[in-house]
Amino acid sequence: MITENQYAHWLLNVEGVGNRSAEKLLGSGLSCEEIFMLSDKDIRNLLPPKAAGNLIKSRYSWDFEAEKRKLEENNIRFIPRISEEYPEKLKAIPDSPFAIYVKGRLPDPTKPSVAIIGARMCSDYGRYVAREFGRGLALAGVQVISGMARGVDGISQKAAIEAGGSTFGILGCGVNICYPEENKDVYKTICDNGGLISEHAPDTMPKANFFPMRNRIISALADIVLVVEARQKSGTQITVDQALEQGKEILAVPGRVTDRLSDGCNFLISQGAGVAITCQDVLDRLWGRKEELEEKETTKEIYQTVKKSELGDEQSENSADSACDDDAMSIDLPPKTVEEEVLEVVDIIPISVSNIAEKLLTKGVVLTIPELMSKLMDLTYKGLIAQEGVYYRKRIR
Repeated sequence: MITENQYAHWLLNVEGVGNRSAEKLLGSGLSCEEIFMLSDKDIRNLLPPKAAGNLIKSRYSWDFEAEKRKLEENNIRFIPRISEEYPEKLKAIPDSPFAIYVKGRLPDPTKPSVAIIGARMCSDYGRYVAREFGRGLALAGVQVISGMARGVDGISQKAAIEAGGSTFGILGCGVNICYPEENKDVYKTICDNGGLISEHAPDTMPKANFFPMRNRIISALADIVLVVEARQKSGTQITVDQALEQGKEILAVPGRVTDRLSDGCNFLISQGAGVAITCQDVLDRLWGRKEELEEKETTKEIYQTVKKSELGDEQSENSADSACDDDAMSIDLPPKTVEEEVLEVVDIIPISVSNIAEKLLTKGVVLTIPELMSKLMDLTYKGLIAQEGVYYRKRIR
């Protein structure tokens, strides 16, 4: 019996049918199996001529059993967005992959993850720092995520493996292809306590345009993005931009102002990124956020318990004055809306999404990043705040 996952695997591998076409087809309310069963006429009505022709032909040439065996023989799992295994962190980003291929395992969502990124042609300083952070974070139980590229990526991931930690390589090719060759030692051992992830089918060779695309997956799977060394205009900046769009926190390792490979990090710090000098700086951000959230939840529960207790005492002792109490309560100010809370946090000085989220947290307002981004967009459309790149500020009237 052919499963829905197998039909999804077929759909993704139709030439000319990428994320957008698949979304368009599924957006019409059809399952992948129902798309396979559509008449030629219906397919031509839903897709451009070339993609429609390819899809029609593929139904006669695709061998479901052979493709299933091919994945199993290479220990590769195909995980479409409809699967329960599909990472929740990926679902929350714009243009999330229709499906991913995994060799090894996926990051554990209950454990913290940090993406370590930086220059391919890094300096001795960059190599040293990448090793220190990769090893230190792994020893602290943090999952290290990167692109397994030469330079900072591969060095940090190798250090994490040597420390016995978990690391995950997001590839710009098929997961059965090692690229670059110089990271073959990382490729061979990464699945022992981690995994390889790609949105491209097995045997897909690396292409230049695949790497900027895969960067959105790197940042999506991470709680924090750490930039070790990078030029101001580089591929690393693409990952940073995507991470900021996703509302992720950016930390950067400072370098000498005369060193062009540190220009990108120093610039990010000047724009409000956090400074990471040691692993402890990263851990403080990870654990601090978690503890702060837990503390807020505990405080809220205590407050509610005490309030109920107080109300109970008052009701039993002052039942005769209940009418007066009702009158007094009726003049209490109504609770602030989420938009009002956000407006109180956003000032005339530009502030990043992560800082807005932190300040809201101190006020007891807990929002997911997608929820916060939605509120910020609403306030921008209303003309109450203005967006400046990845920062927001209050409009002066």
